[in-house]
Amino acid sequence: MPDEKTFPLARAELIALFMESMLFGAFTVLYAIAVWILLYREKLRGRSRTNRMLFATSTVMWILCVAHLAIDIVRAVQGFVVWGAREANGAEAFYNIVSDPTEVAKDVVYITMTLVADSFVSYRLWVVWNRVWWVLIVPVLLLIATAIAGYGACVEVGLTKAGDAIFAGNLKPWIESFFALSLTTNLFATLLIAARIMWSNRRVRRYRPKGVPVAGSHWEVIETMIQSAAIYSAALISLLGTYLANSNAQYVCLDTIQPLIGIVFTLIIIRVGLGYTVNDSVSGGGNVSGHGAAGGGMPAVHMQSAVSGVDANAYPLQPVAINVSVSRTYDRASFEGFGYDRKDAPMTSDVESGTAASL
Repeated sequence: MPDEKTFPLARAELIALFMESMLFGAFTVLYAIAVWILLYREKLRGRSRTNRMLFATSTVMWILCVAHLAIDIVRAVQGFVVWGAREANGAEAFYNIVSDPTEVAKDVVYITMTLVADSFVSYRLWVVWNRVWWVLIVPVLLLIATAIAGYGACVEVGLTKAGDAIFAGNLKPWIESFFALSLTTNLFATLLIAARIMWSNRRVRRYRPKGVPVAGSHWEVIETMIQSAAIYSAALISLLGTYLANSNAQYVCLDTIQPLIGIVFTLIIIRVGLGYTVNDSVSGGGNVSGHGAAGGGMPAVHMQSAVSGVDANAYPLQPVAINVSVSRTYDRASFEGFGYDRKDAPMTSDVESGTAASL
């Protein structure tokens, strides 16, 4: 059982609300910047399909964060104001009701947010691997298992009897499976994306002339993706660890992950989008190869160019020497037929070879 004396449930919920509010504010600012990048670059580059998908995904995430925060505020008012006025430990008693409809709705919103993020990671992996279907087998299976575990946990929470905590025996298998599956999906997809980008870069290295430094744009994309995955994975590991320890700190981790998912997603958009804006203004607007270059669902503001990190100016080709030789053949009989004598024939110079032609 969780230690209610060292970290009471009501205190954990209040701290979780504070942390979630701060992270939601950061997510809102990043969301506004990402929308500006997507819409601005859409007008310049005309890549509306990719931008609209990114815009729709980030907007759905922001709406889900608003809904999650609104439910937490309603629960805080209900617990600390309504129930707190009734009895001394009213807030504690309210938050201990796991089967409360607001708690179930909050969990459904969180699981939906997680599935949206995991689905986009799988889509990004599919695009990076040149849209081959077999690369989606494992991520899709993990995604389905995550959805079953997540929504199954919501059903179990709604059926929980009064007095049972979130650490009840009927809930643990569902919740632990959900956290573990989501973590596995993100790590698996991120590693495959990074491996594909590195492999694609190795293939084009031989086209670089000697002395040209290796372009760093693809490494910046890989670094951004790995850092983002590390942030989200660390949060999931913390959540899973606190839940396995039966600590009320898992409520803090749980509520902070909701806006953190959106922050990680928009950070990739902003990092790559602004990075390529600078690169284009310096290099004169380089273009990026299409399906052959690994792409992945992020902007610049084109998903394929952003994930691959392959800029047209990043891989200058080696100079090719072209030798052209021109030869002329004069038919002597043709000149004599028209009354030309060899002595009277004009001296013609071979401009291409730089030597005088002899007839």
